[in-house]
Amino acid sequence: MIVSIIIITLNEAENIELTIKKARLAAYFPSGKAAPIEIIVSDGRSTDGTLEIAQKLADKVIIGPRGRYQQLNAGAMHAKGDILLFLHADTILPEGAIIRVLYRLRDSNVIGGGFKKDWNWNPIVKRSSFLKFANFWWQGIGNWLVRLLRTFPGDNAIFIRKSVFEKIKGFRSLWICEDFDFSRRLRKYGKKRFIYIHSTVLTSTRRYEKNGFLYINVIWFWIYWLWRLGMSQERLKVKFKKYLIFPERGNRKFLRF
Repeated sequence: MIVSIIIITLNEAENIELTIKKARLAAYFPSGKAAPIEIIVSDGRSTDGTLEIAQKLADKVIIGPRGRYQQLNAGAMHAKGDILLFLHADTILPEGAIIRVLYRLRDSNVIGGGFKKDWNWNPIVKRSSFLKFANFWWQGIGNWLVRLLRTFPGDNAIFIRKSVFEKIKGFRSLWICEDFDFSRRLRKYGKKRFIYIHSTVLTSTRRYEKNGFLYINVIWFWIYWLWRLGMSQERLKVKFKKYLIFPERGNRKFLRF
């Protein structure tokens, strides 16, 4: 089976090289042999040099309309793999991640899943003891809920059989929460068929660095629950108009609460 790793980008020159290189390393067996993969970068018209880097390192680069669901679907449309793995440009796959996916998908009843997630803190960002404890608690609760509910955020590296992806017609045209919607639609197949892999992906903390720990967690909480309670995408977009679905890099040296 071929795994197509689809990385969505918008002005990710600072991250994309490492993300692609780690994705390739994630396909290697301990013996040194690599599982068959292709890396597709689906870009939303970057202007910072992302495309030049991606064209050197990826197998395919697709340029199209900006928007997470559009870029995810565009990448899947051009994928030749039997398995699709969707990756944010600031999320790092661990060693052996692709091997674990292939191993779990040997069971024909398993249709896909996602990974455990930890935060990849910039070493120059200092945090108080209280913030470190708060982050440890928040990270633990988040992973527990994901494992329990099998509802994965996009930065948990969601993977799915391409045949199933096509059957449910991919990601819906949502400004935000397209990842939660996607996971919830897959739950009709049964929680045991949409699995949680304990191996850990590392995702950027730049939202925290730019906006603060409490602010970002409160925003995430309200967006999710307002969406679950039925608020339309148009109203969400107006209410949270300052929220960027593609985050900007933070520049803090000391993280505020």
